[in-house]
Amino acid sequence: MAAVQPAQQGMPQQQGVNPAMGGQGQSVLPQGMTKEQVQQMYQKYQAMKRQGVPDTDPEMMKARTILQQIQQRQELMKRQQAYRQMQMKQQQQQQQQAAAMHNGDMSANGAAASQAEPPASNGTPQTTTQTAQPAQTTAGPTQTDGSQDGFSKDQMMTLRAQMQAFGHLQKNMPIPQAIQERIFTQKQNPKPAVADAVTAAGKVLDRTATPAKPADGESDGNPRHRFETFTDPHSLLLKQISYTDHTQRAYRPFIPSIMPLGVDPERVRDERENMVYNRVLARKNELSKLPANIGAWDTSKSDAPQDNANLKLKALIEYKMLSLLPKQREIRQKLSKEMMLSDNLSMTANRAMYRRVKKQSLREARVTEKLEKQQRDAAENKEKKRHNDFVNSIVRHSEDMRNSAAVHRSRNQKLGRLMQQTHMNIEKEEQKRIERTAKQRLQALKANDEETYLKLLGQAKDSRISHLLKQTDGFLNQLASSVKEQQRNMSQKYAPEPDEPEPEEPDSEDETKTKVDYYEVAHRIKEDVREQSTNLVGGILKEYQLKGLQWMLSLYNNNLNGILADEMGLGKTIQTISLVTYLIEKKKQPGPFLVIVPLSTLTNWNNEFEKWAPSVQRIVYKGPPQQRKNYQQQIRYGQFQVLLTTYEFIIKDRPVLSKIKWLHMIVDEGHRMKNAGSKLSSTITQYYHTRYRLILTGTPLQNNLPELWALLNFVLPHIFKSVKSFDEWFNTPFANTGGQDTMALTEEEQLLVIRRLHKVLRPFLLRRLKKDVEKDLPDKQERVIKCNFSALQSKLYKQLVTHNRIMVNDDKGRKTGLRGLSNMLMQLRKLCNHPFVFEEVEDQMNSSRMTNDLIWRTAGKFELLDRILPKFRATGHRVLIFFQMTQIMNIMEDFLRWRGLKYLRLDGSTKADDRSELLKEFNAPDSDYFCFLLSTRAGGLGLNLQTADTVIIYDSDWNPHQDLQAQDRAHRIGQKNEVRILRLISSNSVEEKILERAQFKLDMDGKVIQAGKFDNKSTNEERDEMLRVMLESAEAAENLDENEM
Repeated sequence: MAAVQPAQQGMPQQQGVNPAMGGQGQSVLPQGMTKEQVQQMYQKYQAMKRQGVPDTDPEMMKARTILQQIQQRQELMKRQQAYRQMQMKQQQQQQQQAAAMHNGDMSANGAAASQAEPPASNGTPQTTTQTAQPAQTTAGPTQTDGSQDGFSKDQMMTLRAQMQAFGHLQKNMPIPQAIQERIFTQKQNPKPAVADAVTAAGKVLDRTATPAKPADGESDGNPRHRFETFTDPHSLLLKQISYTDHTQRAYRPFIPSIMPLGVDPERVRDERENMVYNRVLARKNELSKLPANIGAWDTSKSDAPQDNANLKLKALIEYKMLSLLPKQREIRQKLSKEMMLSDNLSMTANRAMYRRVKKQSLREARVTEKLEKQQRDAAENKEKKRHNDFVNSIVRHSEDMRNSAAVHRSRNQKLGRLMQQTHMNIEKEEQKRIERTAKQRLQALKANDEETYLKLLGQAKDSRISHLLKQTDGFLNQLASSVKEQQRNMSQKYAPEPDEPEPEEPDSEDETKTKVDYYEVAHRIKEDVREQSTNLVGGILKEYQLKGLQWMLSLYNNNLNGILADEMGLGKTIQTISLVTYLIEKKKQPGPFLVIVPLSTLTNWNNEFEKWAPSVQRIVYKGPPQQRKNYQQQIRYGQFQVLLTTYEFIIKDRPVLSKIKWLHMIVDEGHRMKNAGSKLSSTITQYYHTRYRLILTGTPLQNNLPELWALLNFVLPHIFKSVKSFDEWFNTPFANTGGQDTMALTEEEQLLVIRRLHKVLRPFLLRRLKKDVEKDLPDKQERVIKCNFSALQSKLYKQLVTHNRIMVNDDKGRKTGLRGLSNMLMQLRKLCNHPFVFEEVEDQMNSSRMTNDLIWRTAGKFELLDRILPKFRATGHRVLIFFQMTQIMNIMEDFLRWRGLKYLRLDGSTKADDRSELLKEFNAPDSDYFCFLLSTRAGGLGLNLQTADTVIIYDSDWNPHQDLQAQDRAHRIGQKNEVRILRLISSNSVEEKILERAQFKLDMDGKVIQAGKFDNKSTNEERDEMLRVMLESAEAAENLDENEM
């Protein structure tokens, strides 16, 4: 150990080894090793330690093991030497004790004698002293005199404890606590003695040398305080360093105390191993707590849980694997120790390691190289063959998989087609059954067999149709009771007719059981009219006009009001005058009668009264205030039978006219009353008192059903009370053009609802068409002509749609946008008609404002008219052109004057007297006026222009019935030629949307009014056939639009 201690302190001096090895020769060194090899191994060990080689490195462990063996041998030799010395010392003590017992009698004065006598030359006193020394040693074994001849008892105990500790360390076992206490409880440091060799054996080889204690050199009498001995490491850094100084390494010191600590790889590895070990223990604990019936439950395959043994087996295998960890660690430790010992044994006992290496010849090198090349080529060929076999197996497997997938796919496709065909057959059979049942119901509905229809409906269990039928039946029953209540109230309010007894009313229970004819309830009092009254002298009424008179008299007799909705041109004015004369002559009812007409038709009404009933006293209530004041005096005295006036004077002179108790109120062009909240409607309803009301209109339904309800509510306010229920149950077939979630009705449901609506309207609405009553009246043909934009129109339209403005040049030549273009839809319509509506555009194109070719070259519609109008004139046709805007009429006047075509103009600014003069001029037999320019709203009502046979609608109205009214100015009774209607539409413009919306409104009118055939002579089969044709045509049009899209 004395030789190893300098090595532990970093002093590789081999001279210290010689004393330890002096008396023992070479027995201290391992077999086959010399002192030089030991010295090299020790230096190599120190170098690896300085380099930070971990302790688990094989070479590090091997060197440490050899050095520990050398150290153990040295300690063993020292123990043997100390043991021999102790035996020799004990023998000496025994000899001394025996000599002392032999001289016992001299023991009492032995001390005095020795003190009194001087030391003899033969050494007797020395012998006595030597004899006393062992006695002192025996008596006090703990006292040491510095001799190296023996150990004390405490030293022997410490030595034994150290030997036991080294034994545990050698076996890689922990040192017991008792042995540690015996080793480390020594308070005193042993004195330099023979025990140094023994205590040195307890030191570990890897312990670094302890630094020397600092010398106490500060004896100048002014010692430093112990709290002032610390030097701040930041003071070693200079406060200011120049840029050039910073480049030098000396000015950038490395101070470990203020630098961050490095990472210890060994500590990180240990922490990671501890973490992995803890995770293994946690997983093992988790697996041990799993239930024995662990399983999986796939809810997509079954509704009941199923036991799955795979999860349990997998968890059990994992638990067994984790349980083998301690045994694996133990085996690895044993293998490592055995390998270390094997390496040590091979180094010490293998003689072949110390042999001289035989020099290899060139031939052997070539043979070796050739063999290596052959082996390398064989290995490469084997690897290539293995790789090729692997690739070929993959290719074969992929082909097998593709073939198998193709077979599986074809089988699945075949099965899918079979299942699809089966389901399609089932659905077809079910659909056929449903369609067959629906056709049977539809046939029963068309045959008016309500009992069979209800029976089939009960079998089908169609809740929608049943609910629809129940609601409409309830509405009809409510209306029937309201009609009876209206008739009863009117009979009580006014004197009933003496010759018309009131029939008995059936009980309410009988009404629910038996079928009640709604029309018969309303028109239960009948009167047959075979000839007109004698005071109607203007001519002879036609058959359909007598039927109309009979229907109006039925309303009068049954205390009801109604709507005369004959098509334009069938003589509603004449029928109304015949009613007035019939009531005056036959019913002895002198009036007064109030006839409210538009201002444009007032003159026409006066002329018709003058022609057909000159004996009737009438007042044409119009003119300035003074003239009306004179009429008011005449009205107060009742010196009249009929009062003709306009809508405006009904409102303006309400205080005077509303005081009269009118017998009958007749409203011409009654679609003016379509808004129940308008001022005219509210004024008449609130202030005017009349027993009977009659509305004349050629277009009872223009936009929607609430407008029709407003007319019915005006004539029968006590029957048609709620617009909500009326619109809710009868507007459903026409509501499919609104939002995306609207309810679409089938043909059967639409037929059922519309038939119920016809039932509601038939007692109060009479409508005949010209094609039904006037067989000799020529047909009218309508054509929609799409005109292309001119280049200027196309460019301006694109600017307006894209940028919401039209760019023109100002006075300085800069581009600027037109101002005041707020209503963009109206601006687009203006642009479709003619770009010169915008004055700035006309100034840019035609600064001279002179009429020239630009007037028809800049507008597509004008270009078409420039080609067809001269042809119409050359062939003897006369033309009516209807406009929506007066600005276009002004431009058209310039065009006609430029072309030399004579024309007349009538718009809203034309006075009433001038209107009649214009009509006379145009209808005169020798009139040379070729063209008549009219505004749709002002010139489309109450005008007879049957001398013209061509109608051109320059721009369409939002309300299609306004255009129909305009068409019928020429297609009237008295027309000799076929009437052609040309509707001009600009292609790919907003006018196409307007026309599409107008067509929808006409479709609603066709289903509600036209299909109802309210002419009092059509059968149920004819009405149903008419309605079915309209529904089928509407569906065909929708399918055609979808196919085009």
